[in-house]
Amino acid sequence: MTTIGDVLMVFGAIALISISLFCSMVMFTLLLPARAAKMAYRLDTSPGKTVAAGAAVFLPVLFAVLALASLPVPLAKITALFLAMAFLGCAALGGCGLARLLSDRIRSSSNGVEIPMLQSIARASALIVGVLNIPLLGWLFLAPLFLFASLGSFVYGFVGARRSEAPWPAGDAS
Repeated sequence: MTTIGDVLMVFGAIALISISLFCSMVMFTLLLPARAAKMAYRLDTSPGKTVAAGAAVFLPVLFAVLALASLPVPLAKITALFLAMAFLGCAALGGCGLARLLSDRIRSSSNGVEIPMLQSIARASALIVGVLNIPLLGWLFLAPLFLFASLGSFVYGFVGARRSEAPWPAGDAS
């Protein structure tokens, strides 16, 4: 039987995850402007390959987490939890590329009004988090798509080749 405490716990978890995702996207975009520009460029020029790379990274890690979590050994369960948290942290780090891409599009569509970089990044991050919280559509379709895109941009932004392919300026944090 579901009680009010269970419902409050779920809503509290959704709120805390949303706030931490918003804050991490803003923070990583401002702290790593060159990497965020590189990931945004990759998402802009080849979104299909980026999402496919994220899905290719997601599946083996998912199987490893599920295999470790199903073992009866407590150390394996803790390892699965740490692996899942590290994996989601990498996805949050890769999400700054999507926030930067959306931020640049917000700034370019402002009809001549100069929007500061911090404000456009905050708007973009809030828009992403808001869309991910739409019931059913956001939870079942857009959240996995965002996860794959952010993992793919993380792979190309941090793990991939070190060539300079991002012609976008890193931008200032003003």
